[in-house]
Amino acid sequence: TAGASGIMPGVLYTLQEIHHVPDKKILEAMLLAAGIALIMEQKASISGAVGGCQAETGTAAAMGSGAIVYCLGGDTDQIFNAVAITVQCMLGLVCDPVAGLVEIPCVVRNASAAAIANSSAQIAIANVNSVIPVDEVIEAMGEIGASMETRYKETALGGLAATKTGQAISKRVLISDIEILPDEHEA
Repeated sequence: TAGASGIMPGVLYTLQEIHHVPDKKILEAMLLAAGIALIMEQKASISGAVGGCQAETGTAAAMGSGAIVYCLGGDTDQIFNAVAITVQCMLGLVCDPVAGLVEIPCVVRNASAAAIANSSAQIAIANVNSVIPVDEVIEAMGEIGASMETRYKETALGGLAATKTGQAISKRVLISDIEILPDEHEA
């Protein structure tokens, strides 16, 4: 989704630049990542409006970590360990876009999630086991998302969006939007 759209390109572009991964391998990794997203969507959610930022950026980061492990020659167990470790790092993260826009804190969360994807992949490649199996980790993400208050699910009513500064930004954005609307008499 748009709130997590920088994670996969950032991860894969960097991976290809540093490790000289062929385009074909990157395409295969993208297909694998799509499969990871499908599993996560079926077992939990990939939407910030449904499961918080943990679902949105967490899924994209999990896709990225699985793709990294695949491109670096990891096996299936390492791929799933990377996904599980990544999601464990993202659990509980709320979706609190300031002014309802996919900017603050989304941009920095994309960068952080890409870093988590990379570190989780490296941990899995080093054969560190996630302890909690990937299916259970994803189910936990779904349970956390279901119990999360609505104000923390892309409503711009809680978290950073509800701070004094967040509210001031929202007000400026709203006033700016109103000022660009055509006058009723001109229409």
